[in-house]
Amino acid sequence: MHGLWPQYDYGYPANCRTSERPPSRQQTEAMADIMGTLGLAWYQWNKHGVCAGLPADDYFAVARAAYDRVTRPAVFRKLEKTVTLPASLIEDAFVKENPDMPRDGITITCQQGYIQEAHICLTRDLEFRTCGADVIRDCALTSAQFDPMR
Repeated sequence: MHGLWPQYDYGYPANCRTSERPPSRQQTEAMADIMGTLGLAWYQWNKHGVCAGLPADDYFAVARAAYDRVTRPAVFRKLEKTVTLPASLIEDAFVKENPDMPRDGITITCQQGYIQEAHICLTRDLEFRTCGADVIRDCALTSAQFDPMR
């Protein structure tokens, strides 16, 4: 999981002022299993979590619930090495594994020939929703490198 942030119809808030206490090292470390590192969890809190209007514990709890809400296709979790595939195949697999996800509720991005991210849009109640126009920018590569995922 790269992160979790509030999303407007166009754009998103970042680096907001907050009276909430920053997360402890223990809190960010507890998110490393889904965010990659405690540094990335800290970065997401500082950039977007401060705009969520939640204490750090609640922000990270919602982030974990959002992560758990999405079924990651088993075929991609079984990969042991980088593969080459069309970016649209990844989107198709996520939509198939998550039947309530609208086709425009996910967008796959790429950079320098690699699949970069899957942006998945959810409501505040963590229900799937259509992404805003500024989020939908699918990678059109028919031959993209895709690294194994957790």
